[in-house]
Amino acid sequence: MSGIAGILKRNGGTVSSQELDRMMDAIAHRGPDGRREFLKGNGGFAHNFLKIPSAVSVPQPLSSEDGSVTIACDGRVYNYAGLRAGLESRGHSFATASDIEVLVHLYEEEGQRFLDSVNGMFGLVLWDDNRGQLLLARDRIGIKPLYFATAGDGSFYFGSEIKAILADPAIKRRVNFRAMSDFFGLSYIFDGETMYEDILALPPGCLYSVNRADGKGRLIRYWDMNFAPDHPWDEKQLVEEGLAIFREAVALEAADVNPLGIHLSGGIDSSFITSLAADIDRERLITLSAGFREEEYDERDYAQMAADKAGVEHKTVVIFPDSSTFLDTMEKVIWHVDEPTVSPGIHSFYLLNEFTSQYVKVVLGGQGSNELLAGYNRYIMARMGDRFSQAVKRLRLGAAIRQAREMRGFYGNRPLKGLFLEAGKTPGQRALRIASTFAPHEKDRLFSPWLKSELGGYAAEDRYLHGFVDAPAATTIDRMMYLDMKNMMPNMLRILDRTCAAFGVEARTPFLDHHFVEFAAGLPDDAVLAGTESKYILKKMGEGILKHDTIYRDKSGFAAPVTPWLQGHLRREARSILLSGQALERGYFDAAALRSFIGRHEKTGKGVWQVWMLLIFELWHRIFIDQ
Repeated sequence: MSGIAGILKRNGGTVSSQELDRMMDAIAHRGPDGRREFLKGNGGFAHNFLKIPSAVSVPQPLSSEDGSVTIACDGRVYNYAGLRAGLESRGHSFATASDIEVLVHLYEEEGQRFLDSVNGMFGLVLWDDNRGQLLLARDRIGIKPLYFATAGDGSFYFGSEIKAILADPAIKRRVNFRAMSDFFGLSYIFDGETMYEDILALPPGCLYSVNRADGKGRLIRYWDMNFAPDHPWDEKQLVEEGLAIFREAVALEAADVNPLGIHLSGGIDSSFITSLAADIDRERLITLSAGFREEEYDERDYAQMAADKAGVEHKTVVIFPDSSTFLDTMEKVIWHVDEPTVSPGIHSFYLLNEFTSQYVKVVLGGQGSNELLAGYNRYIMARMGDRFSQAVKRLRLGAAIRQAREMRGFYGNRPLKGLFLEAGKTPGQRALRIASTFAPHEKDRLFSPWLKSELGGYAAEDRYLHGFVDAPAATTIDRMMYLDMKNMMPNMLRILDRTCAAFGVEARTPFLDHHFVEFAAGLPDDAVLAGTESKYILKKMGEGILKHDTIYRDKSGFAAPVTPWLQGHLRREARSILLSGQALERGYFDAAALRSFIGRHEKTGKGVWQVWMLLIFELWHRIFIDQ
């Protein structure tokens, strides 16, 4: 892990060390072990450096033999050894043992196709003297962050975190109202957008090439997921293939790190990673988990069971925020994360990573499994809705009744009304309803007339439906997973990256190795969702490796007891923030609707994500916009 930031000036301007220092000071936590800079002509960038024990960690920027190509990168190239051997055989000379230096020489050989053979996570900047360009690039999935903005005078700014860009007064702090619609409607901001009007995220799998002379930029996509066509469903063959690919991903990401941490909840994802890593070298592993006083959310026993099965050292922290520390912690979290986030577990995850930093500098996590292998209940609900709708349209009453009974058996009576009301809708419309946090009619109540006017007719829901239709996939499940990977996953990875970076910890994610992503994207629906058994192929991969209870117990993600917190000892604090004069005077929300959503949650516990989103948005606005 490290941090990069820089500027490309227009109109004959030059970049100073003081300007770079201002940007890099804002993200000093990403690289506390040193800083170097590169200044040339109208451009400059710098790199904050984190040293990882037992690994080769070389300060950057790094340059080619003749100095014409210079790079700074936040990230890792996992397959660098093979790439380096190939480059040396073609006459390239290496000045360091760094994995990142292979990118310099790959670019010399292949130009803008230099990332095609790279397996890794990265956000990078590359300066090319010969072609007169500055190049930004981000890894295929968006594990590592990278942002950019253009100031009023045409100068171009970029950085690993938004706060590095905001450190320059040339960049204005303005709310992106389209992103507000995305966030409150779907719980994420669409790929490439941010909550700041003038700041963009480089989309995963993309390059951004900027001409140094005129400042014109061009976005180039070098990779994308394709969920169609699917492999033939041969269970034995695909289980063996998936296990081989994933085992290699764990081995690559665990290599040369001692000690190595793993976030272990006791569910199948983190337990599987732990078991495979332990097969390589259990002596250097430390697993870490968070527990809660609230018994229904506490999974310490499951995590300990998985650690014992793998024979590794295990550490646990218990989290219970009191009203005097909660707000202070949340302000720190939001400052690090840069943007509002829906995840109710972010407070706990931040504290887990503070705890993690006491033991390790690198931690593996299970992010990506749910989105690639239909791990959320919403995928099951969407499939049931499709099957019920098809039965109704074909007048197959018996099949419709069986599907309604299956829905009731899995979810209870509550969703049945929606099942009947939505039978005539398209699969995309049903998927949208399931994905929505504030349903369109709720968002219409919440947003003030002024805000709706500012949106000018923009609706996140329309964008979702267009994306659903255009997705490179043939089934509802695959279309949903594609959209989740494209839009929700970068937002989730932002949380992972920032809460780890806050404490000088590098996060790695074996499920998001692009070889495993490509394998998962090509699986047929029945391989990921067998009836109501989600992540079916992963569970089959785990048989014989993990305990049956670990594989087949119900679990989805890192849950935190936010409902009892916000209904209990944090209730007064949350209400005072959301209904303060400062919040109401912004004019974004209808005050009566706001009180209604808060009151409903306080009385019934329903809509906890809605209240949490409102709270996080208000705190974010105070920290980043009200300055």
